[in-house]
Amino acid sequence: MKVLIAEDNVMYRKVLCSNVESWGHEPVAVEDGLQALKALNEEGSPRLVILDWQMPGLDGIDVCRSVKRDPEHPFTYVIMLTSRDAQEDMVTGLDAGADDYLTKPIDPKVLHSRLSAAERIVKLVPPKEWAVPRIEGYEVQEMLGKGVFATVWRAKRQATGEIVALKIIRVDLATDEVFGRFAREIELMEKLDHPNIARILDSQIDKKLAYYAVELLEGGTLEQYVKRHSPKPALLLLMTAKVCDALDYAHRQGVIHRDLKPSNIMLTKDREPKLVDFGLARSMFKTTESGSALCSMEGTVIGTPLFMSPEQARGDVEALDGRSDIYALGIILYVMLLRKHPHKVNHSDRWETIREIAEGQARSPKELTPKFNSEVEQILMKALAHKPEDRYATAGEFGAAIRKFLKGRLESQRRKKESEA
Repeated sequence: MKVLIAEDNVMYRKVLCSNVESWGHEPVAVEDGLQALKALNEEGSPRLVILDWQMPGLDGIDVCRSVKRDPEHPFTYVIMLTSRDAQEDMVTGLDAGADDYLTKPIDPKVLHSRLSAAERIVKLVPPKEWAVPRIEGYEVQEMLGKGVFATVWRAKRQATGEIVALKIIRVDLATDEVFGRFAREIELMEKLDHPNIARILDSQIDKKLAYYAVELLEGGTLEQYVKRHSPKPALLLLMTAKVCDALDYAHRQGVIHRDLKPSNIMLTKDREPKLVDFGLARSMFKTTESGSALCSMEGTVIGTPLFMSPEQARGDVEALDGRSDIYALGIILYVMLLRKHPHKVNHSDRWETIREIAEGQARSPKELTPKFNSEVEQILMKALAHKPEDRYATAGEFGAAIRKFLKGRLESQRRKKESEA
């Protein structure tokens, strides 16, 4: 079986190729992330991959994320290599879709055993797509997306005729951590009943089958909508206020999202925003299951770096509360309005980006766009205050500030029209 080896260190690459070849595999060696991505997009690409974390051009973690998020790409088993022995690296790698994780220097015996296990798993998965699943009570129609352990399908709920998105976990491949996170996501979403949070309609989780059905949101993600339609600032502000409503409700139920980003805000056909993906969410209330796989590891950076709060970037898990979500939503609104990030992020260096957010101050919108509206700037900068205590105390207050601005803007426009009449 072909094994792609992406490693920028010449000597290390040669050693890996030599070992892999001696174990009966066919090594395909590349020296940077761009070459790796190109090789993985070619016909008959390797389905076993060893990716170095940091490489020129494109990091291995970004290559992994790109391949795993592509629903058309055949199932590919990815082993990430890193020189950092840190829990947050492991969690980040798994969140990006990596199937395994090894720290340099690697024991050849360990790598050999991991590759052997990986080969057995790859052979269990059809090369192009997973077979259409049979779920009692559903007419499964087409695949909407595919990850390492889960697929998302468009399906018809036979009892009601409703078209839903069916997320199914492969129990035979999922790790305890993935399974636990999936169960936690179901638990949290089932307790949240709000018009701006995607509704779970049905679920099942046991040793043989794990799935949940959620309302199908056909308007795509907020990220896609902004790219395609370039909506006016007033509409973006109104959408953000509605997301504030959803967050305020979730926070009052004791749930913080912890992974807010434009792709986790989806739209209905009528452009109504809905929060999705509570896979990293956790309760703000103390749990007695301190050793549970559902709980985050202390000092671990959880979430998507570009939309982290400073305390989240520092890995200060105990300090996270609803104000961390407020910060993330502030970044989303900032990026949508200015098409730039409030921090001077390094897109090629994840850890430099995390350090900048942990330690730096958000840039004022007027630094980037001098004519930016002063009232909106004030709203944004309060949401993006470095210290949690300087932000809005609740998401409800954040939404109220946005609505107050929009109301004042409408009244101003009305008075202007009346004076011109």
